[in-house]
Amino acid sequence: MNTAADTAGSLSGNNAAGARNFVLRAAAWCIVAFVAAPIVAVIAAAFVPGLAEEHFASDAPGRRASLSAAALWHYLRETIVYAGGTTLLAIVIALPAAWLTVMRSFPGARVLSWALFLPFALPPYLTGYVYADFFDKAAMNIRGMPAAIIVTALALYPYVYLFARTAMRQQPCHIQSAARLMGHTQWSVFWKVSVPLARPAMAVGAALVLMETLNDIAVAEHYGISPFGAAVYDLWLNRGDLRASCRVAALMMLAVAGLVILERRGYRMQKQHLRHCDRCFDCERTPPLAGAWKFAAPLLLCLPLFAGFVFPFGRLAQLSSGAPAELWYSAFAGGALGSVTLALSLIVVLLIAAAVFVWDRRVNGGGGVFSLFAKLAQSGYALPGAILAQGFFVLASVFSGSGVIAYGGLFLVVAACSARFFLIPSGSLQAGLDKISPQLDAAARLMPQGKSPLFLRLHLPLLRPAMAMAAVVLLLESFKELPMTLILRPFGFETLSLVVYQYANDEAMTFAAPSAVLMTAAGVALVTAVFMMEGKDMRASRQTG
Repeated sequence: MNTAADTAGSLSGNNAAGARNFVLRAAAWCIVAFVAAPIVAVIAAAFVPGLAEEHFASDAPGRRASLSAAALWHYLRETIVYAGGTTLLAIVIALPAAWLTVMRSFPGARVLSWALFLPFALPPYLTGYVYADFFDKAAMNIRGMPAAIIVTALALYPYVYLFARTAMRQQPCHIQSAARLMGHTQWSVFWKVSVPLARPAMAVGAALVLMETLNDIAVAEHYGISPFGAAVYDLWLNRGDLRASCRVAALMMLAVAGLVILERRGYRMQKQHLRHCDRCFDCERTPPLAGAWKFAAPLLLCLPLFAGFVFPFGRLAQLSSGAPAELWYSAFAGGALGSVTLALSLIVVLLIAAAVFVWDRRVNGGGGVFSLFAKLAQSGYALPGAILAQGFFVLASVFSGSGVIAYGGLFLVVAACSARFFLIPSGSLQAGLDKISPQLDAAARLMPQGKSPLFLRLHLPLLRPAMAMAAVVLLLESFKELPMTLILRPFGFETLSLVVYQYANDEAMTFAAPSAVLMTAAGVALVTAVFMMEGKDMRASRQTG
């Protein structure tokens, strides 16, 4: 009797666990399908005749413009030059900065290692607006491709700097010492040892710079260039040809997919496994610079800091000092309130969705069709915001019968931003969950269970640092985000980025300055938080490594 009762209880427990796992996988499927839906919608609108035109309310015949081969080639050429030039310049700025602040000691190294992150607090379009306004008042026209590349690289090089710096901090010092014993100079060690070992991490940072450059609309529009991101926006909203815009977007997605595949393949080919060395973070880790380089290095590192943060922020502070009180009130009550509302909505939605997603992969595993759609859902960050906004607009238009619904509420803005930024919390939580041994799960199951699930009792407390990092990065990204809010925002909804964009387009930087200062101040606080969390995580890994 007892054996039969035990067997029945075991079967009942297995059935309950199976039902919970089924519900968990169903919820994960809903999340993945929702995030991947705009990508599928753009591809369908590009190649299904009549889908885009039938439901696009603003598609007046007089505004239609066919996409010629010459125009497509022009967009492609502009994209290659703009994105390629920006990425290359960001690497040139960030790589020596990361190596000097990690591998060598000199006056001010500790302060500069943090300060070099500060340009990340300024979005590229804000840096571009400041420089364009300054030189316009000096009767100098700098608009064009070279200036666009420079201002964008100055704002985005911290991506490469962050990943290169982290990779170099993890390099064992005995490799550097062995190279020096073999007669290599410090610059030879830099090129032949440090750079090759940091190349996979640098590739990730460079890929992020490339993706953010492709996402740009405002710099391209202000500086008179037309890469793919700006072309999608122009063909759709200015020329009224949604299908041509979707075709450009589909071509752009194909190119981005190819770049992601190449980056991941290169990462697998260059993956290294280095043994942890306790002395890597002691005195041998940072030999001092000698001679004139001891003073030249900090001066050289101050150049991107000054050009990418000190001058733009100082200029904004100068312009905002003469702004009337009404503009400051409008910035706080309008733009800042809208930015905070959007950011908090994203944090709540994305942290819950990412927790369900990563826990399902832990419990039910991956593979098959679900794994394919999961990768598609996590590729949203690689796509420009204009494409995701376009995808949700097509979906809303098809299901509602009118494109007006796309401008009727905050839902589509949050949806588009969630699709693009889903990788941030899911990647952060997945990395945190991977550090929790499955043996800990088994041990927890042997203990008396409460009413709450295992994830809430065990994993959620351990994932708090990863969730905090994801929340801070989401705050930073949502405050700077422009294309999706510009396209999908409801009537009367404003964010700090939208206020800056509207005034800057009217060549009224004095009116944009209060909102820009608030955005930059918030960005500085968030960048400092990211830097402190990154350092804390590094110290924790050093203690447990």
